[in-house]
Amino acid sequence: MATITASMVKDLREKTDLPMMECKQALSENDGNIESAMDWLRKKHKGKLSERAGRTTGEGRIMVTIDDAKKVGAIIELQCETASVAQNEMFLDLATAFAKKVADSSEANPNPEDIRKDPALDDQFTNVFGRLRETMNLTKCQRIEGAHLASYVHHDGKSGVLLSLDTEPTSDKNIAGDLCMHALFSQPLSIDRDGVPQDQVEAVRKAALEMAASEGKNESISEKIATGKVNAFYSERVLMEQFHVKTDDYGNKAKIRDVLKQAGVNKVTDLVVMKVGA
Repeated sequence: MATITASMVKDLREKTDLPMMECKQALSENDGNIESAMDWLRKKHKGKLSERAGRTTGEGRIMVTIDDAKKVGAIIELQCETASVAQNEMFLDLATAFAKKVADSSEANPNPEDIRKDPALDDQFTNVFGRLRETMNLTKCQRIEGAHLASYVHHDGKSGVLLSLDTEPTSDKNIAGDLCMHALFSQPLSIDRDGVPQDQVEAVRKAALEMAASEGKNESISEKIATGKVNAFYSERVLMEQFHVKTDDYGNKAKIRDVLKQAGVNKVTDLVVMKVGA
């Protein structure tokens, strides 16, 4: 059996950033061969990953990447157990790697488990676990394409937006970036009316009709009231019909569709809003 020297342990520790005693054990188990020791550590950590798989991951990070040249972007949610790990540089690097992998894929909604277990990322995932010792789950992945892409991630990293426009805005204002911030605040149900679930629209209409009937309104008036309530619902929950929340920049009564039109943009072609744990 090879003699395990302090310099060998130091070398392995520099490569893995793992505790000294764990590095020494790995070298001892592998007759001092560093490459074999690293493989041994990865296998060991994979076993630990399985043991901790059921632990609660209530913290995490939303990560976005945009490739302007390819006009493609991706947004992902990577969960972990504690807030401190969610801000760790290794964890953030891993989240970035996952986002880039999603952007490079060909699917709009790739299976997170397939991305997570991609051979090019599996070792990185295992190594990060070995150093941070927390369960991590890649829970959501989405990829979009578009003529002009923009994103916003809140300062705590727990929520973010990725969207695409049909053309680049002709404005000196940050039209797309401001729209991302607006969407994160307003949480629209859809970009336009066609995307709103009809059961929600019918629920609003039904409630309005029942209220009007209880007040003794006739059928004609009741229908007008219900139509008004539905239109009000759309104005609150449909992105293109909402008033922009950045009133200092766009005014108190500036609808999103009008702000975009003035900047030469016809429509938002895709929109993804993500929050950790939501």
